[in-house]
Amino acid sequence: MTTRSEVGAPSPLGLRLLHAAVFLAMAAGVVYVAVPEWRHIAQVLGQSFHSGPLPRWTLLAGSVLAVVSGLRLVWGLVRGTSAPLWASAVALLSVVGAVGAGDGRSLKETRSEEATNLSLLRVARRVHLSMVQELQAHGETPTDEESWRKALVVAGPNNEQLRTREFRAVPVQIVWLESEESRPSPLIPNTLWVHVTPDGIGFSIRPVGLRAGEPALLQDDRARELVLRGLYNPDLPPMREPAASPIEQLSPSPTP
Repeated sequence: MTTRSEVGAPSPLGLRLLHAAVFLAMAAGVVYVAVPEWRHIAQVLGQSFHSGPLPRWTLLAGSVLAVVSGLRLVWGLVRGTSAPLWASAVALLSVVGAVGAGDGRSLKETRSEEATNLSLLRVARRVHLSMVQELQAHGETPTDEESWRKALVVAGPNNEQLRTREFRAVPVQIVWLESEESRPSPLIPNTLWVHVTPDGIGFSIRPVGLRAGEPALLQDDRARELVLRGLYNPDLPPMREPAASPIEQLSPSPTP
């Protein structure tokens, strides 16, 4: 006469081992993929600013679920009992979170300070070029801060891949200097220090980027302070003035 297994009795050892091996492998895979993301979080908490997009929260949440599921599966093996259904479901849910986070192979490059500083330098060069055009076309460059802010908007898009420890984006900004020797404090990354001579015939731009998680003036190949300068040269042939100045394009049209 065949006797039925008691309700709640553990499954056969071989089946329990197979079940644990499959779902532990899933959980371990999720944790492995999430390790770089946790390292990024640790780096973010240890410095004032950081580069790159936001952490992949779904992957981080999935890794936490994977750890919870894995611990419960191991505990079931140690006790010699079958793991509850929810442990398997949580392991599957962690895999869904990892897949939903997308491919993170490109994040290493976008989270580098070099990429952020190069992006800032590109914006600075666009502003520099537009103001050199203004300088040679009119014999002077705008001496008001608002015109430079408009030039920055035209030179965009602003680089918002720089963030604070609280993950707030830090857009590119203009910091107006009253003199060449001025040194604003505290330093804020993703800023362009701009100084214009009172007569408008010369200007300088100093980009403030990021170095080891802290704000720092960008340097050239010789480790010297990087300065983009503009100076009116009357000996150069006058540049052909565009139909509309890039700065004036953002100004409201006059009412007829």
